[in-house]
Amino acid sequence: MRMDLSKIVTIMNQVYGRDLSVFNTDFLEKSFKRRSKETGIADSREYGCYIKNNSMEADALYRSLYINFSQFFRDPMTYALLEKRIFPCILADRPEGSEIRIWSAGCADGQEAYSLGILLAEIIEESGKEYRYRIFATDISSEALEAGETGEFDLYGVQEVKLKYLTKYFVRQGEKYKVIPSLKHHINFSRYDLLDQNTSNPPESIYGDFDMVICSNLLIYYTEDRQKIIINKLFDAAAAEGYLVTGDIEKSLFGNEIKIHKVSTPTAIFRKYK
Repeated sequence: MRMDLSKIVTIMNQVYGRDLSVFNTDFLEKSFKRRSKETGIADSREYGCYIKNNSMEADALYRSLYINFSQFFRDPMTYALLEKRIFPCILADRPEGSEIRIWSAGCADGQEAYSLGILLAEIIEESGKEYRYRIFATDISSEALEAGETGEFDLYGVQEVKLKYLTKYFVRQGEKYKVIPSLKHHINFSRYDLLDQNTSNPPESIYGDFDMVICSNLLIYYTEDRQKIIINKLFDAAAAEGYLVTGDIEKSLFGNEIKIHKVSTPTAIFRKYK
């Protein structure tokens, strides 16, 4: 039996100024059910009355809607293609000394941005040439961004990092592994709302024109009209012949775009037509 979400959505908007209508119904329902279980209030109407008079629960509900889970090198096939084909291709097309620009949109705790940074650092080192690179990592969650800037992960958090990368790009401090400063130097963390229709890219990046825009496992939580807003923004932010990377489950959402083509069928990597 589906919950009556309308009252909860209305209360969150009118009382707290938070628009939950941007999220798809299935995702909202699952989130509400988790909070109902935590509070012991099973009836959606009763839960609506509860959050109306309980700002702490309203905050807890709102935070639960922004998934901060991520992993290093989360999609092995995608990262293998980036390492062996995409990044070498980007470098080959750029004069030595130029800057490679990447936008990690919805970066969560920074694992994605650091994974990209590690691969770029390795490929640039192997090329024997001098290139600069900057990764703009954005998220709407201030807590996630703070964790990303700290660059500190436990053993479980780095389990997908190859040993050679772990020893080269991290320093062990007790039970934690901390990203080395020289890698962090290339990552810029900033808060950014992908649904902000007044901007086309993160202000910290000054302008778009990214060689690569990556946004994985985020679009699935939004309604179709919001998905379109985000996709258009990501597309516009990518440079001519720039790359767009998304999660495997979301690649069908990009398949209808006439100005991009899939780089490799098994992966969710696309390239803009010039």
